[in-house]
Amino acid sequence: MRRLAIALAVLGHTVVDASQNILPVVLPLLVERFQLSYSQVGVAAALLNISSSLIQPVFGWVSDRWPTRWFMWTGIAWTGILMSSVGLVPNYLILLLVIVLTGVGTAAFHPIASMAVALASGNQRGLGMSLFSAGGNLGFAIGPVLAAWLMARFDLPGTLAVVVPGLLMAAAMYAWRDEFVGSPMARKSRTASSSDPIPWGRLGTLSALITLRSWGYSGLITFIPLLLREQGVSLQVAGRALFVFLFFGALGGLLGGHLSDQVGRHQVMATSLLMFPILMAGALATEGPLQWPLLAIAGVMLLASFSVTVVCAQELLPKRLGLASGLTLGLAFGAGGVGVGLSGLLADAFGLRVSVWILLALPGIAGLLALMLSPTPRTVSGIRGD
Repeated sequence: MRRLAIALAVLGHTVVDASQNILPVVLPLLVERFQLSYSQVGVAAALLNISSSLIQPVFGWVSDRWPTRWFMWTGIAWTGILMSSVGLVPNYLILLLVIVLTGVGTAAFHPIASMAVALASGNQRGLGMSLFSAGGNLGFAIGPVLAAWLMARFDLPGTLAVVVPGLLMAAAMYAWRDEFVGSPMARKSRTASSSDPIPWGRLGTLSALITLRSWGYSGLITFIPLLLREQGVSLQVAGRALFVFLFFGALGGLLGGHLSDQVGRHQVMATSLLMFPILMAGALATEGPLQWPLLAIAGVMLLASFSVTVVCAQELLPKRLGLASGLTLGLAFGAGGVGVGLSGLLADAFGLRVSVWILLALPGIAGLLALMLSPTPRTVSGIRGD
């Protein structure tokens, strides 16, 4: 295991996702400034998911064939620069344009960084990918807290501070760029031939699982701050609630990755996703001190399967690591994010609370899909070390 390469990729993942996830806390202020509807909020969140995720398979396909290490440091810098300007946009249309352009940098970073971690991990790919996923989940947790602190002190222009960690991390990754495999990475992935079978059935089920989990995940982190604000909770408390949910989710990603090595990938996915709706419903229905531990445990359950699904895809496509990473971290995740736009329409039509409760059920349905994957885990494990 090449520890420095993995550490840089993990930290880069943290910075990229933290920069991107300031949006849920900034959006309530933009709602007030531009008088936005919930549908418009949903469109903004969906566009960020589309641009940052749905085109990742393209970047993954390119990374399978050519050396693209530079995607990592340019993706980080690009994301930081564009996201720092969100608080300065003059109108809603410019906001949407900035969001779309921001997502391109994120989309470029993820497949090549995931591939680099997979190759740098050697025989400990489950551990390496769980660390990489935890870095991103930690970034998602840090983003709302950072944004809440900046908004409280500097209002919307405070987003300019986001450019600093982005440029510093990009510079560090460029300085140690030789730690990452260049051309050999592409050559290793190109060994796949067109005759290698692709298990479309299992891959499709896995992608549907990720899509539903992503829809619930993206929708909840977008609309929970708005729901709490609607209930009279301050923006700072809403940011802390989101931090607890996502921070413990990041820990859940590590736990899930470790447990999947012990008890099986599919068991971890099914158990955690089926438990999530119950725990999250309890957190939203409860007030007072008990709400915080319920939020924490719900976060653990929702994201325990995060790294597991990536490893599953890489094991299904062992010679197409870039494509596997793009499909799981990008296409399926982004497809779920598109559903946030529909959630916004539902919130306008039936109320925000109804839309949020619908979002709770989606990971549970994903858990049922995980049960459909479970009858054949030994086949995968016998071939690819599950």
